[in-house]
Amino acid sequence: MDAERWFVLTKTPHLLPRLEAISDYRTSPVFSDKERAALDFATELTELRHVSPETFEVLSRHYSEREICEIVWLVASENLSNISNLGLGIGSDELCEINRSPQSASLRAS
Repeated sequence: MDAERWFVLTKTPHLLPRLEAISDYRTSPVFSDKERAALDFATELTELRHVSPETFEVLSRHYSEREICEIVWLVASENLSNISNLGLGIGSDELCEINRSPQSASLRAS
């Protein structure tokens, strides 16, 4: 069990359906259009390293400039943390069951 799932189960169990639906956020009824806009933005920024004008337009319909800056900061800081760990060879803390890739195994063996 990963740390996020443990926290949801023990501290905020009402959020479990949302956590379980996150990979299907685009179609899941548990997410609002506002949340979908933020998740689309974060996904596009993370995967493509840029955001289309259309994605930004949808985001700006739901969030203020200040809130968009906060979303960007959250995405950027998480990406910085992850890339720093990769660069330093810091592997998983073994709390997350979903990452069993060969790369993570080689990091653990180092």
